[in-house]
Amino acid sequence: MRDVTVSGLGKTFGAQVVLAGLDLEVPAGSLTAILGPSGSGKTTLLRLLAGFERADAGTIGIGGVLVDGPGAYLPPERRRIGYVPQEGSLFPHLTVAGNVGFGLAARKHGAGQRRGGKVDGLLETVGLGGFGRRYPHQLSGGQQQRVALARALAIEPAVVLLDEPFASLDAHLRASVRADVQEIFRRAGTTAVLVTHDQDEALSVADRVAALRDGGIAQCAPPEDLYCRPADPRLASFIGEANLLEGVVSGATVKTLLGALPLDPAAAIPGAAGQVTVLIRPEQIDIVPNEDGLTAHVTSYRYHGHDAVLYAQPENDAAVAGSSPVVVRITGGPHRPVGSGVTLRARGPVFAWRAD
Repeated sequence: MRDVTVSGLGKTFGAQVVLAGLDLEVPAGSLTAILGPSGSGKTTLLRLLAGFERADAGTIGIGGVLVDGPGAYLPPERRRIGYVPQEGSLFPHLTVAGNVGFGLAARKHGAGQRRGGKVDGLLETVGLGGFGRRYPHQLSGGQQQRVALARALAIEPAVVLLDEPFASLDAHLRASVRADVQEIFRRAGTTAVLVTHDQDEALSVADRVAALRDGGIAQCAPPEDLYCRPADPRLASFIGEANLLEGVVSGATVKTLLGALPLDPAAAIPGAAGQVTVLIRPEQIDIVPNEDGLTAHVTSYRYHGHDAVLYAQPENDAAVAGSSPVVVRITGGPHRPVGSGVTLRARGPVFAWRAD
């Protein structure tokens, strides 16, 4: 169980700068998700950690050992890295047991028997006990990913790297497999780095989420902090749906078109008062009886089964003219047809940043 430390990391391909001055700390025994859109450099970062690519600048340390940096480079096979690619990449001609045991060399007499016992134990760990004689084509997509994980764990790695390993699975299977993987890592105390473009996946699986943007880490924090207290409005919009409203701070309260709301104490607003940008998540807004609140009309309604998301345009009066629709997430209650009127009220505390 080892930590990973990245400092000032840079990588360029031709004229394209992919990573620039990236800093990242992955605590030992944690599962850290690298979250970013396609093309943001997530896989490049993973390949640099694994040693498949050399950094152009900066350093990478694993367990206090410098593995890439000025005058230092440790090849992949000496880094004790377990790598799980997106498609699993199992050897089709080998059995499940053969795939898992591929990286285990028989170093002396009797090692084959010990290796067989270890393989069986790993298959039990990933919920595939008794599957050793099967071939990859006889497995489901989720089972193949579990085999790939067992193969990565077989070498007793210092760190496991996962490159969007659930992306090819259907939605139901993806949720169950990633929950199983999360539990396996927690039981084993393994340090792991997962790259994904899926915000829900990152927030639900990881101990810490690092948002990758413009070649660096915009913020690295526990999921709740990243969602509720993002570093800036741009990041707030990337991590789930967000209502970004103008507000005026007065002491511990901020006044918005949704009323006066308590300010999150973590929002370090310089000065006692002033203009701010306020973050209100859709689930912080309620539809209330036509009494005290913001009147609006529904412009879009999307039903998801477990909840519904609607967009409501504030009524066009002098206070809110030109406002964007407010996003509201609701559970239960009647269907709200497009064009129907609603009254909205928000719940705090809310996070805010000083307006530019």
